[in-house]
Amino acid sequence: MKKTKNDPVKKDTKHAHKEINTQTRAILKLWQANREFRMRDTQLEDYEKLGAEYASLLEIIDARKRELSKMRKERDKLTTRLVLLNTRARTGMRGYFGLQSPEFAQVTTGRSPKAARPPQKPAAVKSELPPKPDASPAS
Repeated sequence: MKKTKNDPVKKDTKHAHKEINTQTRAILKLWQANREFRMRDTQLEDYEKLGAEYASLLEIIDARKRELSKMRKERDKLTTRLVLLNTRARTGMRGYFGLQSPEFAQVTTGRSPKAARPPQKPAAVKSELPPKPDASPAS
């Protein structure tokens, strides 16, 4: 199907859904009061059906948002407790296995011991002072 310039099926997510629902209800109310209003390719019944589908979807989305909000609050409560337990467990494992152990490296990095970064040697410090003059006598 060839798309035209005025194709109504565009993926535009910048709409305020509650405003669209309010506007749809206002148009529907006015159209029902003035049945002589006509649109070329849309009937009042089609508009009513589409508006009702849209409103019911908004209600379902709002209900699920409330449900999701409750779940997020529960998750946040559990997160606090779990973070404290994780900290205690890591501290205990550090004492039990040792700071340099491969087991403790798994807990701190979240990777296997092979993937843990090997310790690096400290860099040699270069002095900015000029070299000392020779103290030996030249004979």
